Amino acid sequence: MKKRAFRLTLTALLLLSLIVIFALTAHADGEGSDKTPYTATVPFEVVEDPVPQKPAYEDLASRFLTIESQVKDRFTERMVATLINTFSRVYPTLAETFNHGVMFNIVYTLADQDSAAYETGGRNALERMIAMNPDYFMKNQNDLGALTHELTHAMQVYRDSKYGATNTANGGSWITEGIADWSRFNFDLQLFTLPNYAGNQKYTDSYRVTARFFAWVDLHVDTTFMEQFNEALRTEPYSAQFFTRITGKTLDELWQMYAESNHAVSKKK
Repeated sequence: MKKRAFRLTLTALLLLSLIVIFALTAHADGEGSDKTPYTATVPFEVVEDPVPQKPAYEDLASRFLTIESQVKDRFTERMVATLINTFSRVYPTLAETFNHGVMFNIVYTLADQDSAAYETGGRNALERMIAMNPDYFMKNQNDLGALTHELTHAMQVYRDSKYGATNTANGGSWITEGIADWSRFNFDLQLFTLPNYAGNQKYTDSYRVTARFFAWVDLHVDTTFMEQFNEALRTEPYSAQFFTRITGKTLDELWQMYAESNHAVSKKK
């Protein structure tokens, strides 16, 4: 009887000890925190943030545009602000449209010259320079959209030219100049008009005349014309066969169709 009582007492003490130990452990685990204790480990994969391929709008100019001090000294604050704003808003579209999204470093500088502006190579393969005629732009402060034309030249990495500004095959630069004005018509922040068709025009007249012809083909014949044409110029020496391959019509046939049409053109959507 005494042995049985002793065993019961011992069992009770053991149970009481376990209860006390459990209570102390639970208190220690939860002390100073109202959070549920972490009870399991779940395997997971650490994924790093992707490297942004396109710079954010707000820091685009600071990353890719250098405006030399002589420009800032000669131009008004409003003109410099227009240069920066236009660059930031237009340049990514030009890079995407003409150069697979690749952006070069651009330097704006001044030069005494006959033309309003021109684009040329920079100090290395990743840089392009655009020289502006200060006298012209001080007298024509609302024509800074001309820089969209020059920025397009910076993106024209074509087989027939060193820097893209001049197409040396088949009669000169009418193609690259026409594309650059097509680009200004479609993408510049300022209104840029193209001349109506006239009987004395030729597709080799370059600039706005050629730009309007290209806009008509891209709008009324094949809406992928400029995309395919630009890509062909990037990968092959120029040939008039590009037009036939893309549209099914020869260059002369397209011009005749354009001459006989109502000539309606609009910006590319």
